[in-house]
Amino acid sequence: AVVSTQSTGFDGCPDTAWSSDGGKGQHVTVQLERPAVITRVRIQFQGGFSARQCILTSDGDRPLAEFFPADSNVVQEFPVTVETPCQTLTLSFGQLADFYGRLIVYSLELFGE
Repeated sequence: AVVSTQSTGFDGCPDTAWSSDGGKGQHVTVQLERPAVITRVRIQFQGGFSARQCILTSDGDRPLAEFFPADSNVVQEFPVTVETPCQTLTLSFGQLADFYGRLIVYSLELFGE
């Protein structure tokens, strides 16, 4: 089941995207309607404006997963092993492909139970 696709700029339309300002410390925080156990993260960047490292944390900055996307336009999916339900999740982006630290994300989906 898709837990969340709704966040500012993530409306399911392929013509829209979330873009960041430049610099370090880029992240997206998602507040779920109810706690869920996350099993997968699906994300699509614009090539050249991607992150090569993503760290998923939950309530209270508890680290859940780290994964390493390719600098590509394709939709990428990563398994996440979470043992307890979470309601607030933050995806932090590191090793940015763009020299100025800008990101463009076309889609972000969280899957779980």
